[in-house]
Amino acid sequence: MRQTFKLKKGEILFDEDKIIIKDDAKMQKWSSSLITFMGIMILILFFLKSYKTGAQFDFWFELIFILLGILLLTILLLRSVKSDIALNEVKSMKIKQVFGNKFLDIKLVNNRLRRVSDIQNAKELEKYVAINFDTK
Repeated sequence: MRQTFKLKKGEILFDEDKIIIKDDAKMQKWSSSLITFMGIMILILFFLKSYKTGAQFDFWFELIFILLGILLLTILLLRSVKSDIALNEVKSMKIKQVFGNKFLDIKLVNNRLRRVSDIQNAKELEKYVAINFDTK
């Protein structure tokens, strides 16, 4: 059952009892979180300015974007970046396509999501997941 699939920057290896992922997920997670956090801080500054001036539209508009930013930051921080995943930790695996990019979403037992992106041979991986992991 040992199978390897190439990523643009790494690889994913399906072994007998675990999945080994070599990619830059940790760097992507923290850079995205940092950019989102900085955006929230800038929006809070604009929010405070519109609060002082009394501009109602700007106030509510910025408040909504701050709440959306906090929601996005929470989702980003709840993602897993584990590189060694035991098969008994896997709840489900799905290949998803968003804007032409295919991702392997591995949902773990603790309801965290491990997303593997930039898959080079996505069709082969999709067949492999469908054949070997259809019960999960």
